[in-house]
Amino acid sequence: MKKYLLYFAILLLGLTTWQCSREGVADQPAPPQGVPVKSIVLHPRQFSEYINITGTLEARKHIQIIVEEPGILKRILRDKGSLVRQGDTLAILENKILEAGYREAKAAYHQSELEYRSREVLYQKKAISENEFLMAKYGQERARAAYELAKVRYSKLFIVAPISGYVNDRLYDQGAYAMTMTPLFDFIDNAHMKIRAGVAERFMNDIRIGTPVEISFDAYPDLRLRSNVSFINRSIDPMNRTFRVEIEIPNPGRRLAPEMVADLKLLRRFYENIIAIPLDAIIESENGRHVFVVENSRARKRPVEFVAVYQDSVVVNGLRANDSLVVTGHQELSDGDPLLIIND
Repeated sequence: MKKYLLYFAILLLGLTTWQCSREGVADQPAPPQGVPVKSIVLHPRQFSEYINITGTLEARKHIQIIVEEPGILKRILRDKGSLVRQGDTLAILENKILEAGYREAKAAYHQSELEYRSREVLYQKKAISENEFLMAKYGQERARAAYELAKVRYSKLFIVAPISGYVNDRLYDQGAYAMTMTPLFDFIDNAHMKIRAGVAERFMNDIRIGTPVEISFDAYPDLRLRSNVSFINRSIDPMNRTFRVEIEIPNPGRRLAPEMVADLKLLRRFYENIIAIPLDAIIESENGRHVFVVENSRARKRPVEFVAVYQDSVVVNGLRANDSLVVTGHQELSDGDPLLIIND
């Protein structure tokens, strides 16, 4: 009898435990349903599309100062590395023949002036004929022309800076004989620089005079400049299928140097109040591009078309303001899938 009572107690205890476990399970909430995703609400905003290219710096003016009259490089007043102003004398050449010719022409001119004034007085007193007077007058004019020519030629022995700038190099040593029409100094105006760059021909319709440009330099990470396109070459380079543009910029502290590389961001297009989305929200398929939006807690497939792309953002057709765009977890979605929004 005791044995049966023990079995009954064990059975009763098991039933009680099972019932309690059932009640505990019933009290627990059901696991969440839907694919966990993150989404963003779309709002119109400004969007800029840029063309990123590199360019090469040049001095705004880069010239060579040519020897116009030959001579020995006698003195160097402003050597390479000097910053000079327009009109400063850089060097002096010596040419004894030109110097003597200048002095002779100067003396002949002064003599002709005396002759002319004397004949003028005599002519007014009717002491000489008109022909004699005119011969003196024309002789004086001829002597003045010869003197001015000799003076100009002599002045070419004094090499002066035609513009303000930097003496970049000297191509003759002191004491050397400088030949006519050969360069004596390499000279740059580096207060301002210009950047030359090649732009792919497919962008020719997008770039025009005045297009804004953002400029940076690997050599000077702290230096950022803004300027505009100042020149566009309307012919295409057949070697690389680009057209040349130029951008003029100041040279702060004259730090920038010719042949330095500049990184350029040319504004291709600017949009006001446009829908732009993260590029990685786009799904590529054999049927085209699409995204997923949230509608009534379900995924809805929306086909989209690219309008403009820059870096990690893209302007598309096919979406509206206030759409809730799925940006995380969208790669495995299908149209109509229930969603669990887990935005932070």
